[in-house]
Amino acid sequence: MLAHNASSPRLFYGWIVLLACFLTTLMASGTMMAFGVFINPLVDDMGWSHSALSFTYALSSIVSGVGVLVMGSYMHVYSLRLLFVIGVVINGFGLYMTSQVTSLEGFYFWYGFVAALGRSSFFISTATLITRWFEQRRGMAMGLTMAGNGIGPFIFSPMVTWLIVRWDWQTAFIALSFSMTSILVLAYLLMRNHPHDLGLRPYGADPSAAAPLPPAQPSRTQPETKEPSVGTLWSRVLRHQGFWTLSLINFFCCVCHSIPLVHTVGFAQSAGLSAFTASWVLAVMGLTSVVGRIFWGFFADRHGARITLMMTLFMQGVFMLWLVGTQDPVVFFLYAIVWGFGYGGVGTQYGVVAREIYGTRL
Repeated sequence: MLAHNASSPRLFYGWIVLLACFLTTLMASGTMMAFGVFINPLVDDMGWSHSALSFTYALSSIVSGVGVLVMGSYMHVYSLRLLFVIGVVINGFGLYMTSQVTSLEGFYFWYGFVAALGRSSFFISTATLITRWFEQRRGMAMGLTMAGNGIGPFIFSPMVTWLIVRWDWQTAFIALSFSMTSILVLAYLLMRNHPHDLGLRPYGADPSAAAPLPPAQPSRTQPETKEPSVGTLWSRVLRHQGFWTLSLINFFCCVCHSIPLVHTVGFAQSAGLSAFTASWVLAVMGLTSVVGRIFWGFFADRHGARITLMMTLFMQGVFMLWLVGTQDPVVFFLYAIVWGFGYGGVGTQYGVVAREIYGTRL
């Protein structure tokens, strides 16, 4: 944990950045994966169908994905912290306005579009910051960061269920808005765009090498010809086979794992589990994914991110079969433990694989 620069503080600041990234993934995943807890209350209170609410989640995923592409194109032009805090404000406002909706169209707009657009800045920020701050132990750092994706649902799924049962779904959305905005403002204050900003090298970088320069920023003294345009960068990326392969894998992976993440609570309730018990199935999935994220992060450091991604995708697909035809609560929790462990290793690897393909220029 020591810094890699003699003139820098004893504690390497990259660990503080990692903490900020962890808080970001915890809040983002906690609020996003708690969506499944809202479905039955919204069906009962508003009369909306399960398919309409499922479309809302699909819409939010699409908007977040497109938002990541757009922000990824401009993060070398604008400060990553600036893009992040703009996303925090947009997401918090979208979640609050979701609590005020009286129509399905309003729900689509505020949750499916506005909140999702703000959330897109969180994904690109955490992945990019980890790759900038860690040259070695990157898989471990990504695993620790993405552990927030498991702890978030473990905290928020039962909490949201309690808020809905105690008050209503509107109060739950307001609580999510204020809690998420508060924690992410703290994360923003801890973040730094690049080790170079503090006169540091990435963790594990060669001490004899010159300190790396951050991604180029606009400057009056720097000729624009030295920095490829956004269009040029996109042209290079789109011609790269790895982009299409990784994008398709990510797309189909997200489609498949979104189904149990969104509908496990409702499915468990239809099998006879209470609302609180069903929410704990989702919470256990999140908690065991923490173990998976850390384990697979270390595994990737030793064996490589690509083989790790392949193995965890296989586990994720196979263990989805466990729920077919079951009504036994024990089976639900066994499924949550095993599936969550495999699921935990998937999300940690995409950023590392992209880094292996494209280098530091993400």
